[in-house]
Amino acid sequence: MTQPTTIQNTGDLLNFLAKQSETRKDWFGFMQQRMTAVTLAHEIAKHHAHHMTPSEIVAYALALNQEIFNKIIKG
Repeated sequence: MTQPTTIQNTGDLLNFLAKQSETRKDWFGFMQQRMTAVTLAHEIAKHHAHHMTPSEIVAYALALNQEIFNKIIKG
């Protein structure tokens, strides 16, 4: 039985995704994309909240996530 993964920061998320990429063909599925988008939105908000609205941050995180999928994951 596998242990549940606890993700507390972006390093944990990257490690989780790297492990998934080694073991599963569909490693960057819908759930992983959602987790990445939420993490990106929080990181962007931490650094750019004084320049961007919450809606702009979420939109940017979603667009960035889609670009990551299209250009890095799918190749």
